[in-house]
Amino acid sequence: MKRRTLIHAAAVAAAAAAAALPLSASSQDLKWPTKPVRLVVAYPPGGSTDTQARLVAKKLSERWGQPVIVENKPGGNTVIATTAVAKAEPDGHTLLLTALPVALNPLLLDKLPYDSATELTPVTLLTTIPNILVVHPGFGVKNVQELIAKIKSSPEPTPYASAGLVTSTHLSAAMFASMANLKMTHIAYKGSAAAHQDLLSGRVQIMFDNGALQHVKAGKLSALGVTSAKRVRWLPDVPTVAEQGLPGYEAVAWYGIFAAGGTPKAVVDRAAADITWAVRSPDLAPMLEGMGANAEGGTPDEFRKFVASEAQRWGRLIKEQNIKLE
Repeated sequence: MKRRTLIHAAAVAAAAAAAALPLSASSQDLKWPTKPVRLVVAYPPGGSTDTQARLVAKKLSERWGQPVIVENKPGGNTVIATTAVAKAEPDGHTLLLTALPVALNPLLLDKLPYDSATELTPVTLLTTIPNILVVHPGFGVKNVQELIAKIKSSPEPTPYASAGLVTSTHLSAAMFASMANLKMTHIAYKGSAAAHQDLLSGRVQIMFDNGALQHVKAGKLSALGVTSAKRVRWLPDVPTVAEQGLPGYEAVAWYGIFAAGGTPKAVVDRAAADITWAVRSPDLAPMLEGMGANAEGGTPDEFRKFVASEAQRWGRLIKEQNIKLE
């Protein structure tokens, strides 16, 4: 056990040493931030996104010497929060923490109150989180094959919960239903915390979620599979969905930071470097892992390409299944 702990500590230290991103001279000499920073979160308080935001905000406050104030602005499939940042002063003092819907809203909505191409600037990928396929223990299935068989034997479509329309928790289940040829009914909640209440009570039995790890560890929910391509360190005995009869299945939630369009490149680069340092730090990275999240970070250009690839990938599923925002 001691040897394993030492190896883990050494790995975390090595990651922290490699965390810093190269900065241009203009970014290194930049006097920023010069006032409190607003971190606008596109999801409600109490969920995994909010927890990540507050952990990162605390770490950045220490580095920047300025308060980083978390503001939750849920609603509108992340449009409310995104609009608040898109219309903010482009000086880097207002940042957005959001997820997959920001990449898909231009495909789903005929008209947005902002222009994604010009009024948003990708800063960095914050974390990636494999979803966990969880069921209420009373549902009576122990693995993915049993779940598929039970759903197929039901004369009515089987309901499942999600944290909201076109979230990774929704699309993970939609892809699962499509690949396994299942009849399932989507019940969209306003965030994971609200969905968990009904899931824990047994009112709804199934969910693909990235904030349920604590309930799995407490034995209140049963984990049938993880949605990543490989098993995860924090649930090593839980197989992937892919290895349980759905080869090629993979769906990972992600969270990223954006700034207003027109924010100076030096500010965006500096923010990306500091946020990368924060999430990969030896104290914060293990805390994120304890939540089931992989610390990421990276350059603005890397994040821009990632967002574009996610829009293309999930856009195909949205078109195939005629998924719409209600």
